[in-house]
Amino acid sequence: MASSGAPEKKLTQISPSRSEKRHSVEASRSQAGCLKTTFILVATAVAFLAAIVLIADIKCAYDVEDWWMPLYPNGETVDVQYDFLRPRAWGITTWTMTSSDDVETVKQFYRETRLATLKNKTRGLATGDSHVLPLEDGQGSRIILVSVCGI
Repeated sequence: MASSGAPEKKLTQISPSRSEKRHSVEASRSQAGCLKTTFILVATAVAFLAAIVLIADIKCAYDVEDWWMPLYPNGETVDVQYDFLRPRAWGITTWTMTSSDDVETVKQFYRETRLATLKNKTRGLATGDSHVLPLEDGQGSRIILVSVCGI
């Protein structure tokens, strides 16, 4: 380039001062710390909720199986439907059985079971109901057990 006689201006690069560098590093550490803290809080909340669901599911299974809805001793399972993790625990379960025993014998078993439950236990998390119907051929019973459990 030809010189026109005007003095050349030199561009100088201004480097950040030490305090500016320190503030920049602190800001990035602060953002990372905030992200870690948020992750830890979310993970803790998820773990807490999972623990509540697990404990409630275990309690529901105990209440249903031991108190509210024992399976009929001479029954054979025909169908099981449930809407959560497993049958006869948290959620709604419909358990269908058949038995060669007559309807009145099966109804008496569930009456006695319910009476013993009501005398010895508070409701807990579960409740249940039993329906006993005669089989189509008249030789035995169809047992429909419905349990409901949850918080």
